[in-house]
Amino acid sequence: MQHTIVLTGKIKPYVRMTRAGKYVKLDALEYRASQAELAWQIRQQMGESGMLELPGQTPLRARMKIQTVSLHTCDLDNQLKAILDAGNKILYPDDRWIDHVVVERSKGTADITVFTVGTLERA
Repeated sequence: MQHTIVLTGKIKPYVRMTRAGKYVKLDALEYRASQAELAWQIRQQMGESGMLELPGQTPLRARMKIQTVSLHTCDLDNQLKAILDAGNKILYPDDRWIDHVVVERSKGTADITVFTVGTLERA
């Protein structure tokens, strides 16, 4: 089973924050607002399909194609972390189950991310 989600709009990359700082620092507030928007988009597209079932210790794979109007303004790994964090408890129980990731970023005319997550078949 797999889910494909299309995320639109600018994604605030992951930022480190303290417990207290997440309520007062501008970067942290922007990140939390971006996370709420991403989670809303994911929930809207999930519909009735529900979270991926993970019997036992089933590993997951993720693939992302990030198209952005402002290329190289942030670290790709921080964009990746922001998207994976947004899927927690919606697409999958926790992003720690993702063992394989493929990410591609390119310049485009709009900010669009196609995010596919599914079970990882091991040989």
